[in-house]
Amino acid sequence: MANAGSSDLEVEIIERVVVAPCLPSPRTILPLSAIDNRVRGFGSVLLFYNGSSSVSADPAKIIREALSKMLVYYFPFAGRLRNKENGDLEVECTGEGAVFVEAMADTDLSSLGNLDAHNPSFHQLSVSPPVDSDIEGLHLAALQVTHFTCGGFVLGVSLNQSVCDGKGLGNFLKGLAEMVRGQDKPSIEPVWNREIVKFEDYTRLQFYHHEFIQPSLIDEKIVQTSLVINLETINIIKRCIMEEYTEFFSTFEIVAAMVWLARTKAFKIPHSENAELLFTMDMRESFNPPLPKGYYGNVMGIVCALDNVKDLLSGSILRAAMVIKKSRFFFTENFRLGIMTQPSALTVKIKHKNVVACSDWRQFGYDEVDFGWGNAVNVIPMQIPWENEFGL
Repeated sequence: MANAGSSDLEVEIIERVVVAPCLPSPRTILPLSAIDNRVRGFGSVLLFYNGSSSVSADPAKIIREALSKMLVYYFPFAGRLRNKENGDLEVECTGEGAVFVEAMADTDLSSLGNLDAHNPSFHQLSVSPPVDSDIEGLHLAALQVTHFTCGGFVLGVSLNQSVCDGKGLGNFLKGLAEMVRGQDKPSIEPVWNREIVKFEDYTRLQFYHHEFIQPSLIDEKIVQTSLVINLETINIIKRCIMEEYTEFFSTFEIVAAMVWLARTKAFKIPHSENAELLFTMDMRESFNPPLPKGYYGNVMGIVCALDNVKDLLSGSILRAAMVIKKSRFFFTENFRLGIMTQPSALTVKIKHKNVVACSDWRQFGYDEVDFGWGNAVNVIPMQIPWENEFGL
């Protein structure tokens, strides 16, 4: 057995196999959409589960069995990517299968503390190829179940982002959990049909064409951290805003506004410059007609909230939240109306340090994936971190 470890966590690999679909799957070549072809590399997510005295099943065994059944429906995940002559990618449906790893940790979940994503030893809990790997010929999906001494376990899922976005992965995991619990097929049947997303849809999903100015050197060390903003605090802020303004603001808009304001102030950006907040939106319902519920290709729009630093800092959380809300509204309306502005008209010249990116993972439903041990007690994204990025 292979051994991989760190000073914080020792993980021993028990078995590594390739799981094929349990039934014959189509052997074909599937195209990717224009959006899929611009999203390269692997993304990983960790789902943490507590043990339960009422469940005697082996999570690795039942998830592995369910994976072979799910690959009948998500048969492209059992294939491999290949390059076309024009540089685009396509999926060769070979039926080879997805990687499955069973592992054992030397501790219990409680010893891991706050389960923060910046713990470098957590990378042992998922399977990802080296950053510089040639993606052609690599597996598209890999799952790892790591047992802990307390009876809890972690499911690490790595997926090539060219074939599936975050919402699509959420549907896959929910379907996998349904198969574990005894269903014959996933309640949301997957839809490939990448030809329904055109190149012009890609151009409309990019709100701004960014032209970055050479970044300023920052002397301070950049670190990853986790901040907890509890629901009570958020509700207090919402009530205060409602006293000034009758419009409803979402939790995302409130939290994103708080972080945007705090970061802009902390970086001491000159008041004459602009500050920019980038965030994603699921656009499935905004297509005309709306995309099928089971469509799992990439259709996350990139929205930009932009404000003058002086105006942003002199205003309240209400102002920042309103800028974010209006950005979401105009982005959605322009997309629905098919408005395609010339790239030159949308170009924003902005410094790297003035930009912060935000991802709202709550919309993907990972925390609702129940294999029989209840919902995940924590969900952690494990993508290669970007400077100036935060997640909700």
